[in-house]
Amino acid sequence: MGVHDLWSIVEPVREAVPLYSLSGKTLAVDLSLWVCEAQHVQAMMGRVTKPHLNLFFRVSSLTLMGVKLIFVMEGEAPKLKSETMSKRTEMRFGGSRKAHRFNAVLRECAEMLDYLGVPWVTAAGEAEAMCAYLDSAGLVDGCITNDGDAFLYGARTVYRNFNMNSKDPQVDCYQTSRVQTELHLSRENLVGLAILLGCDYIPKVEKTQLKKVTSE
Repeated sequence: MGVHDLWSIVEPVREAVPLYSLSGKTLAVDLSLWVCEAQHVQAMMGRVTKPHLNLFFRVSSLTLMGVKLIFVMEGEAPKLKSETMSKRTEMRFGGSRKAHRFNAVLRECAEMLDYLGVPWVTAAGEAEAMCAYLDSAGLVDGCITNDGDAFLYGARTVYRNFNMNSKDPQVDCYQTSRVQTELHLSRENLVGLAILLGCDYIPKVEKTQLKKVTSE
């Protein structure tokens, strides 16, 4: 999701940090991300038909560590992204019926969060954009998402790839400050990469197109 190949570009600044290092932090979470991950956890395949349990265990574990979570529900996608969203839905769910079921699961998860006393909001547009806004505005200490668009939207700290192993729980951390100082990529540079590499809004620039532009 997001900018094609962006995660491999920022890989040099990836830092695996202990999950306990998040203690005392407030984090914005892309809810659909955790629900999607739960549906593809191999250990749960064939035994757990509802992803709510995975969400419950993660929320419980992080809350016990002293981490405060604010979940963000996906809002209405921009029109420019509607085609991409349709293709992604078809690929993920194989049809509109399953997609409707996924949306129903999200609503059920939000209801569960209400019972747990965990706050959640619905984004005006994309969830990762709202997460990034909360981070850039200093309202949270970071955001949890797999969508690299968060960097382009201004996120300062992004977490992904949770490992809840009880022996050595970790999470990958990406700091925008390190992207800028070590990779020399500003927010504007990342937007430029999105245009060249392709993203959810536009396809990548093909080599033939680049040759044509440079020759002119």
